[in-house]
Amino acid sequence: MKKKLLGAIAVICTVALVAVILADFIFNKSAAANFIAMNTTVSLNVTGFNSEEAAEKIKLETVRLDEKLLSRTNTSAEIYAVNNGKTEVSDELAKILADLKQIEKDSSGAFCIGLGALSDLWGIGTDSARVPTQAEIDAAIANADSWSIDGNTVYLPEGVRLDLGAVGKGIACDYAHGILTDLECSQAIVTVGGSVLIGATDPKIARKSTCTVAIRDPLGQANEYCAVLNISPNCVSTSGNYERYFEDENGKRYHHIFDPGTGNPADSGLLSVTVVTQYGYVSDALSTACFLLGIKKSIPLLEKYNAEAVFITEDKEIITTYGESESEILTVTNDEYRLGELK
Repeated sequence: MKKKLLGAIAVICTVALVAVILADFIFNKSAAANFIAMNTTVSLNVTGFNSEEAAEKIKLETVRLDEKLLSRTNTSAEIYAVNNGKTEVSDELAKILADLKQIEKDSSGAFCIGLGALSDLWGIGTDSARVPTQAEIDAAIANADSWSIDGNTVYLPEGVRLDLGAVGKGIACDYAHGILTDLECSQAIVTVGGSVLIGATDPKIARKSTCTVAIRDPLGQANEYCAVLNISPNCVSTSGNYERYFEDENGKRYHHIFDPGTGNPADSGLLSVTVVTQYGYVSDALSTACFLLGIKKSIPLLEKYNAEAVFITEDKEIITTYGESESEILTVTNDEYRLGELK
């Protein structure tokens, strides 16, 4: 009888062990994908029971966002239609535009999506890049901040064109997070150009997990970095003067992050700004705004949105808002750079 009982316990333990191993295998399934959307490379790695479905949905949704909603060059996108006379937009786009208008107000116009005409004028990133005349610049920025959204109606002054290029990748990260949550995927890393989603929908994982994000060396090559940031699940976006630029016949460089006040490339003494916060569209928009504002003027904006930032200056200082714990969170990996103080 004792042998039979021990045998039964052994069988139960074996079955239980198999069940645990099987459950671990099922719930830790992973899926990865790489594709092109929003004029950049999108890569993702998802873990969870529905990881393959999530990866496919994220791909389809990112492409849809680009082609049907946010692009100002794709004739099938709503933003393209708005820039060409359409005034009524979908609930989906109306919500996005209302959120972006709020950030415009909170940043005192440092972030502005009404600069499409100015971007076209400079042509940075195209074969027709040039330095416009001051008269052309003045005309392009005259009413850039005067667009508005009321319900589903967009009011666009004559000559103003909306450009969501500075936030589209962050928006894609937010949509990806929604899919991961709906499908109960435990962990994911989604990279859309300079925007990264570090997701952990399981609270137990979120509380104890961190991820190392490399910050690109603004003066180096695309695969070189000058610091690493160790953060919990969040969205991370970087804006820098190295992303798109051209040089004139005298070797002067002009980058693509424009100052809405002058219509010229921003000159705030910064090479790049990395922003960490909960929402992708916020991290994307704030990285642009903070690049324009400079370090001191950025602090109130970052605090308003519960965001942290890493600034890299033209003097090769790396300055973070993380405070006394910066040595545990930020590690400088390039001897040419040094940690500076937030004054």
